[in-house]
Amino acid sequence: MKKKIIDIIPISTTHGVGEKRVLLNSQETSTPLTQIAVTRLKAGEMAKEHLHPTMEEFFLFQKGDAIMTVGEEQITCSSGDFISIPANTLHALKAITDIEIITIGCAVH
Repeated sequence: MKKKIIDIIPISTTHGVGEKRVLLNSQETSTPLTQIAVTRLKAGEMAKEHLHPTMEEFFLFQKGDAIMTVGEEQITCSSGDFISIPANTLHALKAITDIEIITIGCAVH
């Protein structure tokens, strides 16, 4: 399966900020993958603190600067940084500048 990112219609994130273009979702694969998406937030937008009881989440920062809060730790992130969030871990994301991230979710049992 081949897709062009430009052809994928952007949708709102489940956190109510920014937009994402979903490259692959759970209906398109038999793996425990929940989705792979390219996510964009504008400077100042924030995904409030939350957790996923049944999903690990991975972030590969492509553009811009952000603060990722994981538990009690605040991590400054920029292009090239990779963050892994274990299932059931509180986390939040705040865009300092406009950002673009590849996000990957994987179901855990």
